[in-house]
Amino acid sequence: MKNPKVEKKLIHYIKSNSDHNSLYWYPLVHVAKFISVAAYDIIRIYQDKNMFFIENVVKLCNIKDVSMFQMDCREYFENESITQLLYEQDEDGYIFQWYAETFIFDESEEWLIYLSHENTISFTGEKIVVAAKKIIPPCYFIA
Repeated sequence: MKNPKVEKKLIHYIKSNSDHNSLYWYPLVHVAKFISVAAYDIIRIYQDKNMFFIENVVKLCNIKDVSMFQMDCREYFENESITQLLYEQDEDGYIFQWYAETFIFDESEEWLIYLSHENTISFTGEKIVVAAKKIIPPCYFIA
């Protein structure tokens, strides 16, 4: 079930930390400088069959159940297994949600994963950024 309070709060937070006052960040580099951010090339990670890097980041941070919504509100999930979202499949293979501006978060408000149709995955929040930089090789780092 969609939680309008959570969505409204997150949208306000994102817009207030954006240079463009919008939900569109590429790839979260326009947020206020005091927020830790690390962005990676999700297409290369996916094509190299290295989605386990992303899974290991969320495991290290003990992230299990998450909420997810897309900027155009086509999809919204609450209390979904993040591992299930990472490895969702169709007949063509994995269909991890990077085709639209997608926000993944939990009730802790300590981190955010942002996926862009620009083929990026960005992490924000001190703990998850440290984990990403520790686990994901620098060859995938873009910002």
